[in-house]
Amino acid sequence: MIKIHQQRKKPAFKAGAELRGRLLEAARRLFGEAGYQNVSMRKIAEEAGCSLMASYRHFPDKNALIRQLCIDLYEQFTLQLRHQLDQISDPKERLKEAMRRFIALAVANPHHYRLTFATPALDEQAEQLRIKAASAALASFRRDIKIALPPDTSDADAEERFQQIIACLHGMAIILTTQPRTYGLTKQTAVRALESAQDRLLQL
Repeated sequence: MIKIHQQRKKPAFKAGAELRGRLLEAARRLFGEAGYQNVSMRKIAEEAGCSLMASYRHFPDKNALIRQLCIDLYEQFTLQLRHQLDQISDPKERLKEAMRRFIALAVANPHHYRLTFATPALDEQAEQLRIKAASAALASFRRDIKIALPPDTSDADAEERFQQIIACLHGMAIILTTQPRTYGLTKQTAVRALESAQDRLLQL
């Protein structure tokens, strides 16, 4: 008598989590290659190896998928930066290295940078999720700036310097990921300009 071995089915929640992960990875890859405006949910589903209807069980529309992907990408950016900066004790050098790494990540992943940092949140829920994801990294950046400034610097002045440094950083990243040749900018010249700006802003 021949025994028929039935393949054990994966628990539904595991299979669902696996497909959700495949959809996010497919979207990350396709958005990175073509930009999020040029990729449809159907294409993402095909890349993930599932039907369009199956993809909608995890993400009811493209905006829902983008919302989750933005959070995932932001966390990847910030966790990678924080891990790389843990061994640097000097706050000024830690700030400079953070800017170098951030610019390098933006240049290497221009579509992801623009999606994560330069695209308005789709709705209030997405905005709150971004704020939550950003809070730890921004708190660390603020703390380093406060420590790097002269001891008698007021909280208001420290916050102003934080906003100015962040504006410089994202300004350079936007130019580098959109039209660097128009401004004659390279990654190297951008980093040098950012380091110079930081030195000036931290002198008060």
